[in-house]
Amino acid sequence: MSKSLYISVGLLFTIAASAFASGADTVEARINFDFAGTRVLFKPELPELAGIPGGRAPFYTYLWDFGDGHFSMDEAPEHQYTEPGEYEVTLYTVSNYDNGPRPKRPTRKIKIDASKAAPQKVASGAEQHFFGPDGTFKLSKNANALPGEDMVVIAGVKTGEKGTVFLLTNEKIFGPEGFVLAGQSAYNGERVIPIDDSRTLKGLWAGVPSVSVTQSGSPDYGVFEEVEFTGNEAVDYFADLYGSYKTVTGYEVDGSADAQFSLINLDITPEMLTDTNATVTITGVFIPKEGPARIHQLDVPVVTSHDPNKMSVKQSRMRYRALARRKALTYKVQFQNDGEGDAKNIRLEVKLPDVLDLSTLELLNLYPQCDTCLTGQSVGCYHYEIRGEDTLVFHFKDIALPGSKAPDVHDKDSTRGFIRFRVQPKKRLPNRAFKGQTHIFFDKNDPIVTNMATSRFRKSLSPIVFAGYHQFLKRPETWRSDEASVNPGMMFGIGLAPLAPYRKLYWQVELYANTYRAGSAARGIPEEGAIEIPVERSGQPEPMPYFSYDRLVSSRFLQLRIVPLHIRYNFNSLVSAGIGALAETSVNTAYRESRTYHVQSDPEMVEVERLHTTDRLARGRLYVQPFVDVNVGRTYLGPVSGLRYVYGAGQGQATHLYVAWRF
Repeated sequence: MSKSLYISVGLLFTIAASAFASGADTVEARINFDFAGTRVLFKPELPELAGIPGGRAPFYTYLWDFGDGHFSMDEAPEHQYTEPGEYEVTLYTVSNYDNGPRPKRPTRKIKIDASKAAPQKVASGAEQHFFGPDGTFKLSKNANALPGEDMVVIAGVKTGEKGTVFLLTNEKIFGPEGFVLAGQSAYNGERVIPIDDSRTLKGLWAGVPSVSVTQSGSPDYGVFEEVEFTGNEAVDYFADLYGSYKTVTGYEVDGSADAQFSLINLDITPEMLTDTNATVTITGVFIPKEGPARIHQLDVPVVTSHDPNKMSVKQSRMRYRALARRKALTYKVQFQNDGEGDAKNIRLEVKLPDVLDLSTLELLNLYPQCDTCLTGQSVGCYHYEIRGEDTLVFHFKDIALPGSKAPDVHDKDSTRGFIRFRVQPKKRLPNRAFKGQTHIFFDKNDPIVTNMATSRFRKSLSPIVFAGYHQFLKRPETWRSDEASVNPGMMFGIGLAPLAPYRKLYWQVELYANTYRAGSAARGIPEEGAIEIPVERSGQPEPMPYFSYDRLVSSRFLQLRIVPLHIRYNFNSLVSAGIGALAETSVNTAYRESRTYHVQSDPEMVEVERLHTTDRLARGRLYVQPFVDVNVGRTYLGPVSGLRYVYGAGQGQATHLYVAWRF
């Protein structure tokens, strides 16, 4: 065998081994179908899933787009077309508990002739169970938001009315734009319209008499709210809603069909990784030509893998100032029974961050819907307790949550459950990331451990203002004589630092000034000279000799200080300390020197007082002085009192006693 043949065989072996090791599958995703009269029987052909070692059994979830405005979420659905023609069928899949890549999205064209056209439409199970409490407008999704992949939002309208549907994505409270519109179906004559004229929007809003609001997160939350408008309230309401989003798209519906479904493709950008484990909200708004509007808010968790059992928090990246005012956090724990039989007892042990005050916990929604357990013998109910300071134990007792693999289950939402609750932070909240996690127990099975639901604070700056007193412990060399005195003065300034750092070194810059008064008095300074004084006999000034004088000096100074280097550390929410160096210069803002001359005049000595000068002293040099500083109070945000010691060598040693406020 030649050397080149050995190399070729070895190369093929290496490629095959690499493919096997990486879990690659050579099976392409395909759509197969057969006809049974007017029914078309679809069946997917998909790569085998690569399960996570030690994890749960992986499985696919499905969204079939039949190309005529209808869809199904069954694995192998059947569908009937009512009009002859050629249709393009698309299959969207999601790999749950899978360790491999998502298969490519398969499409296939199907031709329907007159003999295979059905006399009337038959809705799929997913369509029959689509609409919630409002019954007229809803959004749904085929997957959670996994950065780098895509998802489909299904918008359903069931009113028979003409109108406009708006899709609001990319909430401003989150980071970069995470959703990008990639495409939209137009099976029902939907016409995408540009959203670039605020006057047109205000004209639509102004004619809305009321709005009904629903909310879901797969499954439905059971939230239904109605808001009536008078005057200009509708314009203000919708302006606030639309203004909270970065992206608004819209399309018109003709209202000709009983139920119209539009499939909207959204690409999820890699930048959305910064909001992992957050819950973002996509809002749909339907404004008919006349009558009440409808709003549906769809909560979408941002995930790193498609796991139906997860914990998320609405506020993943927060503003510290808002939460420091004890703004509540909203958590959601969701789960899915992926077996064949019903789950009877489900227990959630939710480990929450120690910075939260569990006494403020408020249950918002839950599914399966049931009442609270009144006694220990109650069935088909729920109860919860707080265990210790950081654990919520929630128990669904004697319920029946269907399994997703049961052959008679067509509504996948019925196999999923969740709890949503709100809880406030404790006072003096530290500026650090905090995490929560849940252990999910299905009946007597081992627990499923969810991801960490992590909340982080956005980086921000904290302006500082302060005022106080300046006092010399040791006077400057210029004023150290026994005859000199120095009086304390006011101090005031501004600063800037990172917002509420937690147990780490941080910088702080400052610009401040202080005033002080200094003076001296000297008596009997020997000096011979002459000074003109009025003489009684002539009434004219005449020079008279003097042999000594007294001097009185008073000055006011403004000291300007720049702190370019200040390193601080917050020990806790009450105490912080810092060390640094400042640059200081003094400006003489006022100077007065007066002299009293001792004149010998027969027969006695005469004292004559004269103002000698008011010329201010020159501005001082620039000096660098080290200092140490301690703060006591609300060191993260709010008022503190401070004490600073400044060592200035020949410029004196000083203390600053001040109060400051960190905003």
